[in-house]
Amino acid sequence: MTRKHSVLLKEEKCEGCTNCVKGCPTKAIRVHQGKAWIKEDLCIDCAECIRACEYHAKYTKTDQLEKIVKTSDYPVLLIPPSFYSQFSAEISSQKIKKAIQNLGFRAVFDVAEAAAALSRKTLDFLNNNQGSYISTSCPVIVRLIKLQFPDLIEMLIPLKSPVELIAERIERKFKEEKNINPDIFFLTPCPAKLTTVNRAIGQKESFLSGAIGVENIYQKIYESLADIELKTEAGRVITLATIWGSEGGEEGILKSWQELNTLSVSGIKEAKKLLNEIERNNIPDAIRYFELTSCTNGCIGGVLNVINPFQAQFNLEERIKKIREITQAHNLDFEKDDDQFYNFALSESITADNVSKLDSDFKKAMQKLEQLQKEIDILPGLDCAACGAPDCKTFAEDVVNGRASRADCIFMLRKQLGKLADDLSILAHELPPVMASQKEESDDS
Repeated sequence: MTRKHSVLLKEEKCEGCTNCVKGCPTKAIRVHQGKAWIKEDLCIDCAECIRACEYHAKYTKTDQLEKIVKTSDYPVLLIPPSFYSQFSAEISSQKIKKAIQNLGFRAVFDVAEAAAALSRKTLDFLNNNQGSYISTSCPVIVRLIKLQFPDLIEMLIPLKSPVELIAERIERKFKEEKNINPDIFFLTPCPAKLTTVNRAIGQKESFLSGAIGVENIYQKIYESLADIELKTEAGRVITLATIWGSEGGEEGILKSWQELNTLSVSGIKEAKKLLNEIERNNIPDAIRYFELTSCTNGCIGGVLNVINPFQAQFNLEERIKKIREITQAHNLDFEKDDDQFYNFALSESITADNVSKLDSDFKKAMQKLEQLQKEIDILPGLDCAACGAPDCKTFAEDVVNGRASRADCIFMLRKQLGKLADDLSILAHELPPVMASQKEESDDS
């Protein structure tokens, strides 16, 4: 069975604290009977719940190195720009790649090369099309738009992500030139990119065979670096598009070529605020391109990374300086002959997620809508999340759909208990009819 999401739950570790409930940007998590559960239709694999959970009840399960090496005839690994931020700039990219190959991969490629090509194609697209566009490189942002901002789907630039671009090119190249069907894996900093392996966006299927979390392979690479001696550090210099790994990297590359009004925002909460403003037409039309990333500080802030994102930012900046010194250039070369080998266009349209909040039956949905408003009116409106839902409106939806009861709200429960106590107090001071009749006769005599 195809796994729908990469963010998973260990119920036995859940303490029902509701931290994940309050932090979920799509209100996909509830806590009932002291345990969390994830509403799959609303999950976008942003991993905010993984960050928030102190008990490690939320996790992601990526492919394992040992299994890949054992079962794959020709495993290939794609390195994202953000991965180099996990190492000091003194450790060359060639040494890191050699360490990866020593683990059992037959070939290693940099996603940064496809990122540079995509930036060139993006600039060409913007120059030949009117309007403003949103980058499709972060799968979490695309899923958020599909789910909560369907009117903005037309703003998504119809181009593949760098990972899919280079995976498709490698697959075609190996088949045509070597008659090899490679198994292509991605070294992912976040669960969302693992999800795209099974649920591709704008494509019938992904060109990736799987993905390995950085945390699952980092230590093995780091420990082997000291034993690696290269005859020469010469060779293909990694592209300056490595800057894609941090916040504003894509924006910086575009601006290095042409004066362009762009806006870069990182962090799911801030990105969601910006999307709200775009939807309300509160953003100037002069801004042509929006680079939005779910993780704070960009992909270097991915939850599956190992190094502190601020240290990672420093490492990446130092590495970029070294690349510029080696190439004796301050900007990426704009013209590249091999861009023609990439197939940039998405093969399918990106469509909205059809999520029915109340009922698929229109008549029942209208009845539930009426009931929903009544439930909202009687709730306190404090959005405290003590009930296990993120806010009172969501809690009311759960009540209407039979997933919760009013008694789950501590304020409603206290109100019911108060009324019961009042009723008991009144009852305590009243006599049963028979005893009351006897008392009246006694009084008369």
